[in-house]
Amino acid sequence: MADRSIEGVEVFERVRSLLAGPDDAPLRAFLADLHAADVADCLEQVEEEQRSRILFLLPPRTCAEAIVLLEDAVRSDVLDDLTDQEVSDVLKELPADDAVDVLDELDDDVADKVVEQLPPEQKAKVEPLRMYDESSAGGIMDPNFVSVSEDALVADAIEEIRQVSPEDTDNVFYIYCVDDGGMLKGVVPPMRLLTARQDMPVKSQMHQDLITVHVNDDQEKVKNKFDKYDVVALPVIDDDNRMLGIITHDDVLEIAEEEAEEDIYYMAGTQADEFASPSIFHAASVRARWLLPCLVGTFVAAGILFVLQPKLGAFKVIVFPFIIPIAAMGGNAGVQISTVIVRALATGDAMAGRLRTAAAREFRIAAIVGVSSGILAGLFSQIYLHSILVPAKDMPPDAPIAMVGIAVAASMTLAILAAGSLGVVLPFLFRRLGIDPAIATGPLITTVNDALSAFIFLEIAIALLPASNVPSGSYDSHPRPRCVPTMRF
Repeated sequence: MADRSIEGVEVFERVRSLLAGPDDAPLRAFLADLHAADVADCLEQVEEEQRSRILFLLPPRTCAEAIVLLEDAVRSDVLDDLTDQEVSDVLKELPADDAVDVLDELDDDVADKVVEQLPPEQKAKVEPLRMYDESSAGGIMDPNFVSVSEDALVADAIEEIRQVSPEDTDNVFYIYCVDDGGMLKGVVPPMRLLTARQDMPVKSQMHQDLITVHVNDDQEKVKNKFDKYDVVALPVIDDDNRMLGIITHDDVLEIAEEEAEEDIYYMAGTQADEFASPSIFHAASVRARWLLPCLVGTFVAAGILFVLQPKLGAFKVIVFPFIIPIAAMGGNAGVQISTVIVRALATGDAMAGRLRTAAAREFRIAAIVGVSSGILAGLFSQIYLHSILVPAKDMPPDAPIAMVGIAVAASMTLAILAAGSLGVVLPFLFRRLGIDPAIATGPLITTVNDALSAFIFLEIAIALLPASNVPSGSYDSHPRPRCVPTMRF
């Protein structure tokens, strides 16, 4: 029997060595006792030909469970290599909710053909689940649950538990009490039934303070309910309070991973979709969709510099270098704040759910950070302007160095405050528009803050420095010699 305690790397190395041999018997024997998760890891690392060989040698149940655990891109490739009948055989080994996850990877026409080949009992469970959005409570719920009439006896409820198949017993966290119309009335923990008298009515043991999710609730809302109420399973109901299925804690772990992965990609300015194809051109096109609009934004910032720089006259040589740290700090502060707000919105934090409360908190934080950074930036600017980094010949005559420091300090403070405002407002605005708030972080907010910070700094510098009275180039004590053409004979 394979040792379940060995590391995944060791499992893969062992599988790879067995794949190198011509005989399938040792490989079949090793795979027979592997956990589906270890098999999935191996399938994701081997070549396509070897992947087909492994799938052929796996026990049907392990093969089905491993396919469910594969990354989306790999699972799509695996399913493309299987016939409709082979996919149907895989689905026969899976519970209805996992079967629907596999069907979501197929084209609608192919999925319909596969469903038609399922046994009638499983088909009856799978088809209703396909009607719901895959990211809704209905799309992730398990239609298998134990329910009894609220008028049943404890002995009847225990008998219902005994009818559950062995592979489904791990998901019996509660017994659900319903009326004749299937409306949910209460829940009973199995342990209460075991300690109660057999002739007592079930409703005498049930909890009536129900925590439920609606079948159309978004999966993020479902996850937040699990976090808030610390439960292991929640019933899914429809508009009439009829019990449709359950969502368990392991489903929520998958949701949390998906949501976190999606937010991370958005914050980086890309999508998980780039891994849907092995083509580097596909990945480049996905990233370009985000970066090209940012490129336009950077040229907006460049346009601001072109428009405003003539007003600085000779002093632009001691002003322009400070645009970089001011814009960078504004962008960094904006990403920090927007990330905090997006995370709070994703986890259902009560404070972040109210714009006014969140804005008041983040603005105070931004004020502290902005003033501190502004003071330090002003001091650093004075050190730079009095150092050998700025040669005397390049310094404009009568340059108001102290005013440059004030402009840098004030601009740094205002840029961070402006970034804080954008970092709070944009996620709330995007959520109101039905767009994932995570898009408001990363390249988008950095690009907007770059342009805004440059504009703030240059306007303050123009207001404080007497640039208009000093013509550009008047401080140059070494005029350039004119180019005199020479003639050779």
